[in-house]
Amino acid sequence: MVTSRIYNVLTSNKLFFSGVAIVGILLSHFIGVDKGHPFWAIFYPGFVGVDIFLFYSGYGLCRSLENNTLKTFYTRRLKRIYPMLVLFTVLSYLVLFTLRHERFTFSDVLCNLTTLNFWNIGGFRFEWYLSFILYLYLLFPLLYRFVRRCGIASVIISFFLLFAFLFFHREGWFYQCAFSRIPIFLLGILCYQRNTPETYEKGLYVFLPAFLLIGAFFCMGFVQKFELVYMSAPFLLWALEWICRRSIEQRNIAFRTFCFLGQYSLEIYVANMLILQIIPFIHIPCPVAVTYFTSHILIASALAGANRLFKKL
Repeated sequence: MVTSRIYNVLTSNKLFFSGVAIVGILLSHFIGVDKGHPFWAIFYPGFVGVDIFLFYSGYGLCRSLENNTLKTFYTRRLKRIYPMLVLFTVLSYLVLFTLRHERFTFSDVLCNLTTLNFWNIGGFRFEWYLSFILYLYLLFPLLYRFVRRCGIASVIISFFLLFAFLFFHREGWFYQCAFSRIPIFLLGILCYQRNTPETYEKGLYVFLPAFLLIGAFFCMGFVQKFELVYMSAPFLLWALEWICRRSIEQRNIAFRTFCFLGQYSLEIYVANMLILQIIPFIHIPCPVAVTYFTSHILIASALAGANRLFKKL
């Protein structure tokens, strides 16, 4: 019954947990902005917010795939994320030219817009998530069938393939950041496809994540430390469910606030990536935390407005 209750809470409150996840990401990224205050280091696990996004993406995409044609599925995914990729790319190159005074070519911009920069083919790597999620969307019908055919084994197989890749390819932290999230993404698909019976849920929500976490721990000798953090994402979700239970049950102002943030989590993420590029050049006589979080409100609001215009086109 416990796993059933947790499953129901997690899957019926996606916006709430997405809002909590994006706040965690903002706080964890702030560690690199305000290096003079070690207090912010306690928010390092906020990086797991990306894993929460991917868990819910895997879960939610299943319903979209089942309820739409393949053409409609891809069209909706592209309309959701590609406008943000275009805006982010244009604004990032504007920052590159005006603040960093670096040169670039039309070919560089094209490589960013086509995500070729993710594979070190031209362009600049301003971030990795937007390109990676587009590839997951592209491959999703195949991943969906893979998980349906193999069940829990699909996550375990992806885990061993991941660490084999990390063992032979140790350069490029962004690849470790991206590919380390594949088991969590597949776990989201698995949760959608296998939500009963209760005995199966215990293996899905308790024993499988514990296996991945222990495996990551023993492989720490040749991977970076954040792999261990990524594999703890399911446990963080359970902890959040317990901590936030009262807000979820009462639908209070904290619940509504995080749901609001979750609704615009993509725009906030893109704003965060832009701000991390801009903030070293901002010199305002006020605390850096005020500048950091206020600028998120302004830029994310502008991006949300632009995204609404794209949807009307």
